[in-house]
Amino acid sequence: MDDYRRAAGNAKEAGFDGVEIHAANGYLIDQFLRTGSNQRTDEYGGVASNRVRFLTETVERVLEVWDSGQVGVRISPTGGFNDMTDDNPRETFSVTVARLNSYGLGYIHIVETAQNSKGSSEEDLAMSAHLRTLWKGLYVVNGGYDGPRGEEALRTGHADAIAYGRAFLANPDLPRRLQLGAALNEPDPTTFYGGGAAGYTSYPALSSTVRHKV
Repeated sequence: MDDYRRAAGNAKEAGFDGVEIHAANGYLIDQFLRTGSNQRTDEYGGVASNRVRFLTETVERVLEVWDSGQVGVRISPTGGFNDMTDDNPRETFSVTVARLNSYGLGYIHIVETAQNSKGSSEEDLAMSAHLRTLWKGLYVVNGGYDGPRGEEALRTGHADAIAYGRAFLANPDLPRRLQLGAALNEPDPTTFYGGGAAGYTSYPALSSTVRHKV
């Protein structure tokens, strides 16, 4: 937890506007949250209220550095990335969201779909809609959204904001493409986590002559 606090301090010193605590996708905090990985029998294991403890105590350490409105938390309630499983994800993440509500955070960020999927299943969306009813603040979703699906999610109240990940990797000018209704480059998963230029600086930008699609 001291490492999280130190990282939060480094981010502030470097001039960031805020930080997001990564509690998703099978990384350390997610391993505490899920029954499939958390086999502890102490105060950090067992019932959901114990398994969320590592996350809430980490949040408290980060809040020693940042104001609550400048901190977000990312969770993946239906994701199976890194072999994650949970016996009762609805209970686990309902407790998680309820506990996080008490901190007045800037937002919660919900990963609605698996890393290797282009879209969210009905189960994924139902879980997200349920957590939306519990969360009292800004609600951000991520899950293979394009421009029209993102606009629909905002229009219907499914979310307050949309986070774009893979679409931004493949489209360095994504905001302009969304504004124009232009076609998106397809991301190449074989280049993810690669470390070279391919897949990071090799995708083409729009021509300056592109006009709005009608």
